[in-house]
Order: sequence, then structure tokens, then C-alpha cells
Amino acid sequence: MSDGNFNRSLLPKGELSAGIKVGKAQMRAKAEEAFSQILAKEELSCLSAEQKQALEEQFKQALR
Repeated sequence: MSDGNFNRSLLPKGELSAGIKVGKAQMRAKAEEAFSQILAKEELSCLSAEQKQALEEQFKQALR
């Protein structure tokens, strides 16, 4: 009978955590792109280009 250590040694190392990190990075990129598209689509005449860029940077920092 195995005590479980042998079975664990057969499993690949780090694939699950690497997959989770990749998934998070992809979702963060999609969220950033969606936010940029919304800012571009909406006619926000009260905001200058610098203010929109500042909002994008704040959003990116909030995601991290």
C-alpha cells in the first residue's frame, strides 16, 4: 500500500498554479481592454484625454 507520497511525486509540478496565473492575467487584460473601449465609446465631453488616461491607470492599479 502506498502512503500517498509516491502518488504525489507522479503529479506534474506547478501546472495548476501556472494555469491559474495565466487565467488571471488574461481576465485582467480583457477587463482593461473593456474599460478602455467603454471610455472611448461613451461621449464624456467633461473629461479630457489626460483625465481618461488617468482613469485607465487608476483602473489598472485597482485590478492589481
